[in-house]
Amino acid sequence: MAPRLPLLLVPAALPLASSARAAEGQWPPGMLGELSQAHLQQMGLRRPVSDLWADGEGLLGAVVNFGGCSGAFISADGLVATNHHCAYSALQAASTVEHDHLKAGFVARTRADEIPAKGRGTLLLLQRIDDVTAELRAVADRAERDEARRAAVEAASVAMAEACEAGRAHVRCEVKRFGFGARFERHQYLEFEDVRVVFAPPSAIGEYGGEVDNWMWPRHAGDFALLRAYVGPDGTPRAWAEDNVPYRPERHLAVGHEGVAPGDFVAILGFPGQTERYLWAAALRHQVEAELPALVDLYGEWLQITRAASEGDREVAIKVAALNKGLANRHKNLLGMLAGIQRMDLLARRDEEWAAIKAAAEAAKDLEALQALMDLERSTAQRGATLHRDILLTQLSRGPRMLAAAVDLVRRAEVRHLPDDKRRPAFQERNADLLWKTIERRVADFDPEVEGALLTSWLRRAAALPVGQRLRPVDDLAKRLAGVPPEAIAQAILAGTALPRAGMARRYFDRGTPSAMREASDALLVLAIALAPEVERVEAQEDLRDGVLLRSAPHYLRALARVRTGPLYPDANGTLRVSVAQVMGYSPQDGLLATPQTTLQGQLAKDTHAPPFELPESVRAAARAGAAGYFADPALEDVPVCFLANGDTTGGNSGSALIDGEGRWVGLNFDRVWENIAGDVAYNPARSRNISVDVRFVLWLLSITEGAQYILQELGVAELAKAPRRTVAAPAASASPAPAPKKSACACVVPGATPANGGALVGLAVLYWIRRRRGASG
Repeated sequence: MAPRLPLLLVPAALPLASSARAAEGQWPPGMLGELSQAHLQQMGLRRPVSDLWADGEGLLGAVVNFGGCSGAFISADGLVATNHHCAYSALQAASTVEHDHLKAGFVARTRADEIPAKGRGTLLLLQRIDDVTAELRAVADRAERDEARRAAVEAASVAMAEACEAGRAHVRCEVKRFGFGARFERHQYLEFEDVRVVFAPPSAIGEYGGEVDNWMWPRHAGDFALLRAYVGPDGTPRAWAEDNVPYRPERHLAVGHEGVAPGDFVAILGFPGQTERYLWAAALRHQVEAELPALVDLYGEWLQITRAASEGDREVAIKVAALNKGLANRHKNLLGMLAGIQRMDLLARRDEEWAAIKAAAEAAKDLEALQALMDLERSTAQRGATLHRDILLTQLSRGPRMLAAAVDLVRRAEVRHLPDDKRRPAFQERNADLLWKTIERRVADFDPEVEGALLTSWLRRAAALPVGQRLRPVDDLAKRLAGVPPEAIAQAILAGTALPRAGMARRYFDRGTPSAMREASDALLVLAIALAPEVERVEAQEDLRDGVLLRSAPHYLRALARVRTGPLYPDANGTLRVSVAQVMGYSPQDGLLATPQTTLQGQLAKDTHAPPFELPESVRAAARAGAAGYFADPALEDVPVCFLANGDTTGGNSGSALIDGEGRWVGLNFDRVWENIAGDVAYNPARSRNISVDVRFVLWLLSITEGAQYILQELGVAELAKAPRRTVAAPAASASPAPAPKKSACACVVPGATPANGGALVGLAVLYWIRRRRGASG
């Protein structure tokens, strides 16, 4: 067998044309040592890059994962900064018509007033990373059949995670794939169950501009929220209890109250969710020509339903708020993805690359790679045969959610007698709390009219599936009720279910068995029982494709490394990463230049006194005088609201802390520009821009909010809130510094920084050591 080259393989001394190109990459902690120290120093790094992460120490020790979003500890008492939209479901869960925390915002005037952050999940703090590639690649390579390979790897991964967690309460372990399974790592987290909301601005601030401004620049949203992690009196994480106390993190980020300016260095610390920059040509073509347009159509219809239901009924609007927001965000994202791929002519570029990969493999007489390329093409072609059926079954949770809950309850009952290593991850006992919280949220948000409309849409689409993709349970239902329209069928199903009633879903979750569910004569459970095997068939097909990928990944990546230029870092996969960047604008189209900062006055200029541009009157009044305060930028003569950087980000980076050249917290990432949505599949240095809320706007808003003064005191900036505006020449005042971490924090500054509108190109080089060994490496 030919030796397998590592996934992360780059020619030595690769020249980088500019600092913009140098910003490419979402770097795992274990790779930071491979970055060129000389290049990072030229960008402004004054201390070793190991100050970010080395043996679990460094600034990354302040970064947390909050239910798939990112966040960071910003005080010694467990205060966490993240995005408003990351706390959105928690605010929704705590809201009523009388106390609508989405509309009015929330401020805890004392710690006793902080409320549980339900609906989003737990908070995870990374403690340790172990390379388990050799063990799991051996498992994958031993599997004789493609359809069994995924199950074998999953079973071994579960065993590794359980061994890591054994005997240690509130330790959460996950095995993660890198490079389609060419590399595996086990990540160990400390898990906090008791997370509480401390502060959230009104939605008129947190999502200012709504879907009109979503994915757009200029931006003026204060997309931030503050949470707190609690533990037992002994310092151990546990569920909510009255005598719990704030967690005391080993390290937290100091507040960079002076902010950043164009050209300044920033690093983005977070948990980016998923990129697909190594997709082969056929896979990308399938997405662009089939899968993404089908999802745009489906989400578009469901979004119309949820939006219509929200109008005129505030109680319903609260129930569907998170679903509506998620559908709108995903729908617009997909449209931007398609537009960006077309703008980059990416399909043609990937076709050329694929031909080059084949030619290079043939020249090298790499028979394993050639077989892998052929297998990947064949596997991708099979996806199209059942696309529309598969989408209806896999997207239930974004549409008729009570049906999705019923299917989950049925599937949990079916595997209750099996050990965890024989179950799918979602239905393992170690994940039972996560599954229940999802089902609980669906039940709590149930509205019969909304659910009826979404279920009607789903049934109508299922009835229209082409031959070869039919769903037998839906066809049988239509035969039994011949002539009855889908909306009447949907209403009859919902009228015949008891699942939304108090305690029923929990009863089935805890004690449900397949026989009990069949005997219940519950219409929704009857449909779910019939649909569950169809869902499992889709997953079995995905198992087969994943088995092919697991077998082919090392050979494909070896072939890809022969032809692709630029850094080969692992795709984002929900693990901790660092992106380095500079504050800078961009040209969205010919003849236009977007500057990198927005201000309070720009926010006021957008205000129409009607949603989605309707500022609270208190903010309007304070904004008119905002330039007089300390948090105003001397150069802008106003308080900055948001800023752009050329950071390499994706979904999951929401809530990522941005640190400045001294390692201080200066902003929270919350979005990308429209032209950068396709960055998930291809990096574009000219248009890769992420959007962050400026810490000075956060502090300014806290300073004008009644009851938030104790938060400013906790952050060490209470006195600054009363200080006069700084001048360009005057030195900045100092807030009380945070306690020093065990190891020195990252210090990154940019002497003679390049202006946002472009400047002299800097000749840079990055040296990556090629680590060769048999077996995949990272």
